[in-house]
Amino acid sequence: MTYTDILSLYYPTSPENEQNYLERVHRFFSYSISNMLVLVFGAFVISVVLSYYGSNTRDTYVLFFATVLVAMVVMFISKHVDKHKPERQALVRFLIYRVVLGCLIGLLYGVAIFLLPKPVEEAAVLFLLCIYLSVIGVAIFQYSMIPAYYMMFVLSVLMPVMLYFIMINSTFGNLVIFFLVSCSSVFISKGLKVSKKDIRSITVNLRLKAEVAEHVITREKLKEMALFDSLTKVANRHLFEDSAEDSLERAKANKQSIALLYIDLNNFKTINDSFGHEVGDQVLIEAANRIQQKIRHSDLVARFGGDEFVVVLENYSLDVVKVDLIDSIRATLNEDIEIEGKRLELRASVGVAMFPKDGNSLRDLLHNADSRMYNQKKVH
Repeated sequence: MTYTDILSLYYPTSPENEQNYLERVHRFFSYSISNMLVLVFGAFVISVVLSYYGSNTRDTYVLFFATVLVAMVVMFISKHVDKHKPERQALVRFLIYRVVLGCLIGLLYGVAIFLLPKPVEEAAVLFLLCIYLSVIGVAIFQYSMIPAYYMMFVLSVLMPVMLYFIMINSTFGNLVIFFLVSCSSVFISKGLKVSKKDIRSITVNLRLKAEVAEHVITREKLKEMALFDSLTKVANRHLFEDSAEDSLERAKANKQSIALLYIDLNNFKTINDSFGHEVGDQVLIEAANRIQQKIRHSDLVARFGGDEFVVVLENYSLDVVKVDLIDSIRATLNEDIEIEGKRLELRASVGVAMFPKDGNSLRDLLHNADSRMYNQKKVH
């Protein structure tokens, strides 16, 4: 990022700087409440110094409560921005309001020196200068991500002070001006280095977050490719074997039943050969969706390849599986399907094997369900 980008308060035109800008601005607002409390405390200390050295009480109170009022407005704006996260132009508007109000507090700080009674005591001036330099240092290093703000804040504090000492035209005043200019130059120079470092770290963090997010997405995609059928999005054979073995172990431990359904689309090859692979793919997707609609979310559907699907149903009674569920799945798969204006006849054969009646292992259950499915297919 160039210094122009770093110093600008306006929304960036470059997409690559957009996230950096948003992160900087939201951090700026998140620090505002604590900073305002520091500035209110500083205003209180200034009031104590002014009162101690005999300044007008009414003017001192006005200065203090004006600072408190502006600080409260800043805190309200900051809470609003943190809560509602405004976008683009609205965010820029709130940022400008925040900068202007912060500089107004800086101006009130600087004007305080005019309230010191004449002749001015050097000790009082030194007290105020210590407070000024303290709040300037806090502003620079707390708001390093928005250097335009702390540079304007420094000017808003120091301009009234330097004007005051130019007006009194004394050796002490000239020394104070030289001291303030020197300290401010050093502070801003150091602040810009800190700003560039902090803004660079924000850029690096955002880049790392993006890379991590991309890595997570890639990992999820690889996981999906490894465990799920790419076409129908149901489980593939690998996930089926792992999940079915787990289901079988649970059933053995809890002495429950398991039903394994082997489903074959009878006329899929004819549809695929007659209408093409794209239509065939749509048929498979529709068949998988219809099966999923008839079973529970906890049950497992897997595509075994080609036009074959396997379903694992945990803790079903034999009568429910044979009478209700198989008939329901077969009925929904036997309904015609319309794809690209073509009405296609979809027919299915379903074989079922029950644990523990038809086998104690996944291999036995698959074999028995497959055999019964083919026996039914021969009949039809």
